[in-house]
Amino acid sequence: MLEHRRKRDYVAGATLPSLMHPVEITYRPKTFNTKVRASAKLCRIGSWVIFIFVFFYWYKNLPKRTLQPACEGKWNASFDPFGSGLTPPQYGTRPLPPFTTGDPPSCRLSRSVASPIPVILVSKGRSGTSSTWQVISKLTGHCFDCEEYTGYNSTESAAFFSRIKPGDNGNWILNYLCSQQNAFIDKGGIVGFKWKPFNRKNVNDVSLDGLDGLRMVAHHINPQIKIVRLRRNHLDVIFSQKKHLAMKEKEGQAYAHCLPHDNKCIETHKQFGSGFNLPTETLLRKLRFLSTLEDKFDKNLDELKVPHIKVSYEKLYHSDDAEEWMRIFRFLDRGPRTSLSKDVVENAMELVGTSNPLHNESMLNYKEVQDILMGTEFETLLH
Repeated sequence: MLEHRRKRDYVAGATLPSLMHPVEITYRPKTFNTKVRASAKLCRIGSWVIFIFVFFYWYKNLPKRTLQPACEGKWNASFDPFGSGLTPPQYGTRPLPPFTTGDPPSCRLSRSVASPIPVILVSKGRSGTSSTWQVISKLTGHCFDCEEYTGYNSTESAAFFSRIKPGDNGNWILNYLCSQQNAFIDKGGIVGFKWKPFNRKNVNDVSLDGLDGLRMVAHHINPQIKIVRLRRNHLDVIFSQKKHLAMKEKEGQAYAHCLPHDNKCIETHKQFGSGFNLPTETLLRKLRFLSTLEDKFDKNLDELKVPHIKVSYEKLYHSDDAEEWMRIFRFLDRGPRTSLSKDVVENAMELVGTSNPLHNESMLNYKEVQDILMGTEFETLLH
């Protein structure tokens, strides 16, 4: 019995004693093993407590994602200013300044602080207007889906402005804004539309399209109609246009924008956005044409003293801070005007960025493009 107990209590790893070479056997009482097991259990519990504490500390300090309002719109097609259902004139019987003849204003915009404020986003196509409007709209309190009211392409734009009769005095803008304010009364935020006045082949046509509307906006007060003027690197604009055209030819469709879960759209943009051969035969001519178009419109804004703010696509989307966004909100006097972070801005975006900021990666013929632009006014467009 004693021998059996000794064998049971040998130290782990010890061999049985030999009859020829007896060894001293150390006996460990049961209480020793019990303490070891209890200590190990306490260590495991302590490890779990530390893990849980570290996890909750990490989770608590994660950047918070604020739930943003869903976007909504009231129009399934481009708004028709000539069949809006409004009965002009609803506001006075004389034209608004600076007009002395022609139609009086067709409606009165709401001045209530609870009503959405009227905003027009002016930019060339492929310049991030959809994402820009979405962020501004969400962060001012009500996400409103706006449309390219004056037309999506040159044909639509020409048709739109040809329908505006002489003496309209900017009612084509007032009709739309009043209708949108009425549709979203007391919702706050902003309402308005995207205006892309750069689709005409003739520069002078573009500079005259909607000029009466700009004059009306310049003199409309209480509330003020505000214009956000967005410009993007023209080389990137041309690259994006050519990329989408190639995408449409090879894929059968061009993905204008990608949602985060749309993997096919994102992968297609990656495929066509890297190693793309940018046509160079007419590159300088196109750059000069785009520059002239945009400069003429900006000149109209300045000379007519239209309330507007000029913002940069590059600063909005490629800066490390959100200062350019806050400039917009300070101009609108609505939304986060201070202490806005890039995380909040990115959280408000529903569309995924698909452009490659590095030309030497996106362009297969980068060296050729560089040689063409060097020594011209456009050499700084390369990045």
